[in-house]
Amino acid sequence: MSIVEDIEKLILEVERRPPLYNKKLKEYSDRNLKDKLWYEVYESVVTNWSELAAEQKSEKYLLIFLFILLGIMLIMLILLYWTEAYIL
Repeated sequence: MSIVEDIEKLILEVERRPPLYNKKLKEYSDRNLKDKLWYEVYESVVTNWSELAAEQKSEKYLLIFLFILLGIMLIMLILLYWTEAYIL
């Protein structure tokens, strides 16, 4: 899988779990539920997640966090480009 495919998969997995991002849902404030949902995302995105040692999981947390930031930055750049192109 390429980085773009990994990011797309990550985005899809998060989108399938609205309490992770939708502040209008009452479940959004349920920390235990959100922890469970993030664990599901990690299991879906990281190969052999349940078999990793705690130290390896913390490294993967960081990698997934960086993927999320990269995805957000890409979306912002696309929106900025689209807005600029639309205005011109």
